[in-house]
Amino acid sequence: MTDSVIFQKRLTARLLVWSALSVVAGAILQWAAAPFWRAFGQQGLGWGVIDAGIALLGQRGLTRKLARGYPAPEQIKDTRMLRRVLWVNAGLDVLYVAGGLKLMDTGGRRDERARGHGAGIVLQGAFLLIFDLVHAVLARRILRGSL
Repeated sequence: MTDSVIFQKRLTARLLVWSALSVVAGAILQWAAAPFWRAFGQQGLGWGVIDAGIALLGQRGLTRKLARGYPAPEQIKDTRMLRRVLWVNAGLDVLYVAGGLKLMDTGGRRDERARGHGAGIVLQGAFLLIFDLVHAVLARRILRGSL
């Protein structure tokens, strides 16, 4: 198995673990008495489901490519594209964090639920920012080794 394939498998597996943790924590928090924690948990549930979908689609696509034969030039091309997507996502992650902070500062002043939703967005966006940046750097290392 090539470094590119291993990288793609690890990336999707890591995202799937995060999504599972988010969904489980979010579900548990739905029993909390405080509206802040229920709202925080709802963000975990929502983001976790979306992240799981992305990870599962990525795994499915990679499995299909491997089954039909996945030549090295295509792997390099896909890794380059994935690296670009990770950088774009990192930019979006900054916006998520900023939006969550804004929600906490505006609506969150008056509404505990809004503050919880904002905090949940900040957590999810911050995790994804780190996740995307780390994986973009790792993808570059793989591409350097593949050239």
